Amino acid sequence: MKWLINPFERIAGWQALFIGLIAMTLTVVIGKINHIAFDGVLIVNPWATYNFSLFFAMQFVHFFVLFLTMWLAGVCFSKTKVRIIDIAGTMALARVPLLLMAIIYFLPITPVSPYDIPRVVVLYFAFISFIAWMIVLMYNAYSVSCHLKGVKSVVSFVGALLVAEIVYKLVLVFLLGSLLTNVPLKSVSNSDSKEIVVVAESLTILQKTGNIVKAFERNDFEAVSVYFDENMKKGLPPSGLRMAWLQVNMQYGNFEKADMDNLKEISAEGYDIIDVPFNFQNEKINLRLAFNKDGDIGGLFFLPIN
Repeated sequence: MKWLINPFERIAGWQALFIGLIAMTLTVVIGKINHIAFDGVLIVNPWATYNFSLFFAMQFVHFFVLFLTMWLAGVCFSKTKVRIIDIAGTMALARVPLLLMAIIYFLPITPVSPYDIPRVVVLYFAFISFIAWMIVLMYNAYSVSCHLKGVKSVVSFVGALLVAEIVYKLVLVFLLGSLLTNVPLKSVSNSDSKEIVVVAESLTILQKTGNIVKAFERNDFEAVSVYFDENMKKGLPPSGLRMAWLQVNMQYGNFEKADMDNLKEISAEGYDIIDVPFNFQNEKINLRLAFNKDGDIGGLFFLPIN
């Protein structure tokens, strides 16, 4: 049992790094086959349709950020010399549970869609177990490699892990974002936003939908948020919408075009709902806009097309 949660007293350095790199490469290959990606330590995407280069980048960029952050934490908090190769090797080996998570996706317990609720529940319970195991491995890797124990070890590890997750997300947004969208991310000027606000009052919801689609095509997220109600403006500011759009592009491939000729309009629970098919490189999904009685958007969703 101890060997499963703390193999680092026997395997470390170059040997651990070699095993870990092989495991990460296999995780990328099997993840691509099974459409399962790991967007961080605690985030699993079991319906990923990324291209191979993005699967590879996500796996190895996260590893690099993680090991570098743990090494810096060790240098700051350990009273002994911390070797980079020990941190790199043990952190790489600690990622082996990700490979096993990708492999179990071959089993019939895997859901066929997000709506296959019983299998989704079973799968996520399995994922939680593997993630917990991986975090224990990572902590032991950090503790052994940095010669730290007790409260200092736990607190510094948790802090380093949180910093690594934040840095990793920033890397995805700012360094990989240009690979995932058609044009660079941008914002409109204040004068442009004010001009849209003036005309927004007199537009129908179909005209607003057309403007929103054009704004997504330009990656103009401030122009989209002009049509939000007050709760949406607080809950989903332009920066949050930008990150959501980036995640959608990461999952479904580059955005290509909107199919305005096949939009659907329905009414439900006091909202006028418009679904606009969005064509991405790997899949077609719906942009769903829920307009309230005042003609403002009270909900915006990206949904698979059944």
